[in-house]
Amino acid sequence: MTEYPKLLSIGAMSFAVAVGLSACGGGGGGGGSAAPATTVSGTAAKGIVKQARVLVCRIVNGAPEADASCASGTTGTDGSFSVTMSDGYTGPAMVKVMAGTGSMMSDETTGSDVPYSMTMRAVVPAVSATTVAYVTPFSEMAASAVGTSAIDAGKMTQAMNTVQTLMTSLGIDLTVKPMMDLKNNGSDSAMLGKQSNMIKQSAKVTMAAKNASSLTDASGTACNAAGTSSSQQIACAVAAMSRVMTGAGTTDSTMAATMLAALNSQNPTSVTMPIIKADGTLGMESADMTSNASMQSAMQRAGMTTTAAANAVHVMMQGMQ
Repeated sequence: MTEYPKLLSIGAMSFAVAVGLSACGGGGGGGGSAAPATTVSGTAAKGIVKQARVLVCRIVNGAPEADASCASGTTGTDGSFSVTMSDGYTGPAMVKVMAGTGSMMSDETTGSDVPYSMTMRAVVPAVSATTVAYVTPFSEMAASAVGTSAIDAGKMTQAMNTVQTLMTSLGIDLTVKPMMDLKNNGSDSAMLGKQSNMIKQSAKVTMAAKNASSLTDASGTACNAAGTSSSQQIACAVAAMSRVMTGAGTTDSTMAATMLAALNSQNPTSVTMPIIKADGTLGMESADMTSNASMQSAMQRAGMTTTAAANAVHVMMQGMQ
């Protein structure tokens, strides 16, 4: 079992800023007037998760409240969601993206949609007026790490830090949007590099689910066992990644090594990348994510000029693991 120090990494500090972590802690507004509503918005991706149920659950007495009491919403066709807490809640929360009727997720390795049949979560140390949370297999690892009791903002931050430290070789940053956003970040090549890296690492999860027999379910059966569907394989791999976490600050070192070996051995030469274009529409562009030329072509198809794409990709590729 590997112990990690309770050091807040730059990524975790960024996350704290993104979710509005502050000294105010606690629940909704008090006094005689109603508190302003607070909002949790973001993106769910493994790849893009569509038409899934989103719950934002308050942490009450150290545990997530019952699902029926949580604020709720639905992911769009671009994986986005926005859920309002009408009571102005400002404490820690857990975001759950759950399968519903017709829920689908994109398979980055084929460009096709497959059923979304699992639950992925993200932890939010403090809800604010404009909270942002990204729900991915990596955020699910952090949610698994906090457990089901004695949960608070400090434990959540420690769990996020532990995941990012563990996943250093993949460049995982829980504060980064898991798709490229040319509308809001088109002039920020470094951020586009971080976003494209999150897509690349998500694709590795899908590839490992299909290719790596070392990833198994809780009973030891390989995720890619004969007869399993892509959807089942991906859900199994995400669960296997979560089981690596044994606490907010601890991991199972043997399982961690197996998982990292499985992910790092994948070569994402054909990935369908989600890109929010400058006009706000979602494009899906196929590219060899190990090739500058292929990435440049994809960015040009998404609307960048030849010169802008060449300059951006030069920086982007440096930010990809």
